[in-house]
Amino acid sequence: MNIYLYWFIQLTWGVLINIIGLCIAAILFCAGLKPYRFNHAIYFEVGEKWGGVNFGVFFFVQKHAPDRLKSHEYGHSFQNLLLGPVMIVAVTIPSAVRYHFRKYQHKKGYSLKPYDDFWCESWATKLGRKYT
Repeated sequence: MNIYLYWFIQLTWGVLINIIGLCIAAILFCAGLKPYRFNHAIYFEVGEKWGGVNFGVFFFVQKHAPDRLKSHEYGHSFQNLLLGPVMIVAVTIPSAVRYHFRKYQHKKGYSLKPYDDFWCESWATKLGRKYT
């Protein structure tokens, strides 16, 4: 996808989630963290052993995150291109709730299904692979 089209759609149809991402990015930048580029997106490495989260063109991952994690979070940005304002309620909130529930289940010793068994996560992984 053309970088200009990617950013144009992100900052129009997908602007809601990008505003959140911009605020988080600004705070991290002011705190001295360095932004990096992953294809058309911007990401920051924060903390350890937690995974990642996407807010449009901005995503945030653990330090030394593997490329597959960055690709997955980048895939969520393409979901935002397609879903726009619906992204927050259709993907972001369900994904966050599921992440914390899985963390709780893991702590209690339950066996977990693969992370990509959830529809929006497998879709993000596929989109990330396609556009990386």
